[in-house]
Amino acid sequence: MSEKFKGILLLILTLLSATAIAQNYTRDAGIRFDGRFSGTYRQYNLDEEAIEGILFVGRRGFTLTVLKEYFQPALGHVSENLYLQYGFGAHAGFAFIDHYNTLYRTVHLDEYRFTPLLGLDGIIGIIYRFPEFPFELCVDFKPYFEFSTIQYFNLCLNSIGVSLKYKF
Repeated sequence: MSEKFKGILLLILTLLSATAIAQNYTRDAGIRFDGRFSGTYRQYNLDEEAIEGILFVGRRGFTLTVLKEYFQPALGHVSENLYLQYGFGAHAGFAFIDHYNTLYRTVHLDEYRFTPLLGLDGIIGIIYRFPEFPFELCVDFKPYFEFSTIQYFNLCLNSIGVSLKYKF
């Protein structure tokens, strides 16, 4: 991540935290890291229900994922600030690729090729909501199934991510 991006992110979070007075948050935004960085934004419909968007830009393309998520208190005997997160959704985007993996084999293409991406996603994770600060930390598993014009389909079962989000 570039130093300029880190500085801008720190400035935004500092300005937003200065305005965080109430504890009734209706949305959050932050970053998700699963080997690559993505930006996230979540809008809560109810305390236990939300819509989240995840934007990934990189690898010569981008992907926008939209998820319907549900939340339940989890492990109350450990902490009342832990929540189970689960949901489902879809993603769309495009990429320019010069290789892909299939059945433990890498297929190399002669040049970079454009391919649209369309897929179905799931998510399950554990969230810790900091009681004194407007932040939450999440560890999640986000498997997906994806169609493309070059690879035809891709099943990803190793997308484990960590998110840090600012609540406002």
